[in-house]
Amino acid sequence: MVATSHQVMGFTWGMGALALYNTYGDIPHQLFSTVLFFTAVVIGSLIPDIDTPKSKLGGPFERWGFMFVICLVAVEILTPGVSKSAQFLLMILSPLLFVYAGHRKFTHSIAFVALMGAYSYLLHTYLDIPLFYLTGFMTGIVSHLFGDFLTKMGIPLFYPISRKYVKFFFTFRTGSPVETSITAALVVLNIVILSKNVLG
Repeated sequence: MVATSHQVMGFTWGMGALALYNTYGDIPHQLFSTVLFFTAVVIGSLIPDIDTPKSKLGGPFERWGFMFVICLVAVEILTPGVSKSAQFLLMILSPLLFVYAGHRKFTHSIAFVALMGAYSYLLHTYLDIPLFYLTGFMTGIVSHLFGDFLTKMGIPLFYPISRKYVKFFFTFRTGSPVETSITAALVVLNIVILSKNVLG
């Protein structure tokens, strides 16, 4: 799927996650918290494509991100424990290391989802980032894999154990009119749900 489709699908999954979160736990009711949640969802929905310089995230990160991470590592080595901001940025930007992994390989697998789950737990534990926002981040990642699971190419779900690409029985080509139609339908669905919640 193209980036816009991933963002729209991620937003849709985010609304579902928010509904579940509201059912089984307390969620912040401030507008700003909701905006941050969906921001995390949208970022998560783009993260798996960080493995290609052609993506919205992969392109900029390939140009400057890797060197920035190297500089942060150097700061931490030269001044261990001194620069808390360097530690923070290094932890936040560590997914940049997947820029050179090769498109639709590790970052489109269950193993990557598990790794990002562990990464989110570390962010929660060491940086005290609320699980509410990390749930949004993980929701976006899973929605991305689901979206690409619907495409003709599919995804290597069990990579690196198996390099076989799996896909849904109904598929479409990336960027095709079918994908555009599905994205448009999701936009309409999101608007309907949001309008009901706001007006209701």
